[in-house]
Amino acid sequence: MAVIWMVIFHTAYDLNMFQFVTWDFSTGFWFAFPRVIAFTFLFCVGVSLNYTHRPRINWGPLIKRSQKLGLAAIIISVSTYLMFPSNWIYFGTLHCIFAGSILGALLVNKRKLALLILILILIGQYYFNFDIKWVSSLTKRQSMDFIPIYPWVWPILLGILIQPFLSKLGILQGIKPNRYLNFLGQNSLKIYLIHQPVIFGLIWVVRQLLVR
Repeated sequence: MAVIWMVIFHTAYDLNMFQFVTWDFSTGFWFAFPRVIAFTFLFCVGVSLNYTHRPRINWGPLIKRSQKLGLAAIIISVSTYLMFPSNWIYFGTLHCIFAGSILGALLVNKRKLALLILILILIGQYYFNFDIKWVSSLTKRQSMDFIPIYPWVWPILLGILIQPFLSKLGILQGIKPNRYLNFLGQNSLKIYLIHQPVIFGLIWVVRQLLVR
């Protein structure tokens, strides 16, 4: 579902960029929507780590997946720097998933430590408004997508901790996605990489046709 939300948001973002619409992405719904999407992606990462790395870390799949995510993150950074040098993506959602997956795998079998880190992040960031200096300095730079590992690792930790309870309650049982949702889930990384160039290109073509 998060994949569909992502496509919807980027379509709206590109429409706004080409001035087909005049929506404010700095506040309200369009400000909150991408953060809900990021939370959903990261929470699902935490949930999935329970299936792959318990009762011990499965290093083979972790290394293979990390290589794919790392390469994809580099592609995102390089391509956005070439196209939008003033607000390129240097640590976006995919970068956070890459780093958070490794950190989460190291903590998935250390649940008390994961809970402690989760509590410290939530209290430090959202109660005391604590910021890490390098993160604070990065926020001063404009980026189309900035999801730093602090504090955004917390949805991953939440997914790690909550998944066993969801399974015990049977909440995850009986959910049978149709073939279209299965396709989206199995190809989410590919969709993440190609959907924005496709949407951006199509809207650009329409814009060029209209200005003639």
